[in-house]
Amino acid sequence: MIVVTGCFRRETRWLEPRPGLRVVRTPMGEASAADLDARVEKGLDLSLLVSTGFCGGLDAGMKTGDVFLARAILHRGETLSVPDALVDRARGALDALEFVVWTGTCVSANAVADAGEKRRLAKTGARSVDLESGPLARWAAAHRVPFISCRVVLDPLEAEMPFSGDRPLWRGLLRRPGAALDLARRSAVAGREIGRAVGAVADALREGVR
Repeated sequence: MIVVTGCFRRETRWLEPRPGLRVVRTPMGEASAADLDARVEKGLDLSLLVSTGFCGGLDAGMKTGDVFLARAILHRGETLSVPDALVDRARGALDALEFVVWTGTCVSANAVADAGEKRRLAKTGARSVDLESGPLARWAAAHRVPFISCRVVLDPLEAEMPFSGDRPLWRGLLRRPGAALDLARRSAVAGREIGRAVGAVADALREGVR
């Protein structure tokens, strides 16, 4: 079973049903891995784990809706590698459909990054930031499950989110209604691209995983 994980409904709502593919909604951040443990205990079987959802762009050329495939993930001071064979096959499928695709290193952070934090993280050479790729990559390695992170840019490098850090989401949305409307627009664009991209990646990787 190919399992695709995402946190928010807008990250998964455009994924079309496919035989042998299951979409799982997990909590944000580190709790995503513990959630998978609970699901495996209840009988969830995985042949491939695809971490998807939104990410922040750390390259100035990235735009909302661009796809990012992680070749490596920086998490808790360590670099976690993603098999080149999986990334290359996924990229080939996305290139054939003329997506704008970026590859490179992802930073798996503990909190949503604002523009200043994204600029700081960009200096590490990473190209994207998200909250779940690190915990889920570790989980997959511990359970010997093939893993790939296929994310779509929500907020480019200089875009400010209406919330960041550990502040409550609702508070940021109420204080910055204009930014909240912009976020809604961006999330619809990025969410639709997640649906298209992850479907193509799942089809491309269906063969070759146990």
